[in-house]
Amino acid sequence: MFKAIDPSQATGAQLAAFEETKSQFGGVVNLFRVAGNAPNVLSGILSFNKSLAQDRELSNAQVELVAMLTSALNRCDYCVNVHMQVGKLYGLKESQLLDAMAGKAEKLQDQALLNYTNEVVRNRGQVTEETLNAVAVAGFSDKALLEVIGVIGVYTSLQYIRHVANPENDFPVVSEFNPEIHGASQD
Repeated sequence: MFKAIDPSQATGAQLAAFEETKSQFGGVVNLFRVAGNAPNVLSGILSFNKSLAQDRELSNAQVELVAMLTSALNRCDYCVNVHMQVGKLYGLKESQLLDAMAGKAEKLQDQALLNYTNEVVRNRGQVTEETLNAVAVAGFSDKALLEVIGVIGVYTSLQYIRHVANPENDFPVVSEFNPEIHGASQD
């Protein structure tokens, strides 16, 4: 397990990264505390995330659906727990987030978004024409589809940090999450 940096002891680049974390996320959770060991990496992820939020077509709820599915596919229990809480803040019901974790949605537009996310993550960006057509028919522009890739990139980076650094979980556990069922194949 990597050392978690105490934000009250941070100086220089670590302090700047933690201040940006507070600005964007409201605090410095354990995942960010371990990422603070490389403030250049944490700052880069935060900069990318901040840029994605500017003039974004995707709604906050759509971002959370993408983040939840990406977290589940990447087998990140920590991030599933985080996005269950954040998704609720953006008006999603627990049932919608549990469905998203499994790549399912009630609304056709959300289902098209999750199908696209699923293919991007599982196939490393190789998406079928059928999926691209379906997501376009559902109303997503090229800009929105690129934003989905950006969201996947931000959260995949954080999920890899979680897997390697193994920070202590500081969110309520989503007991329904099972990486063997929800996660992408590790072949």
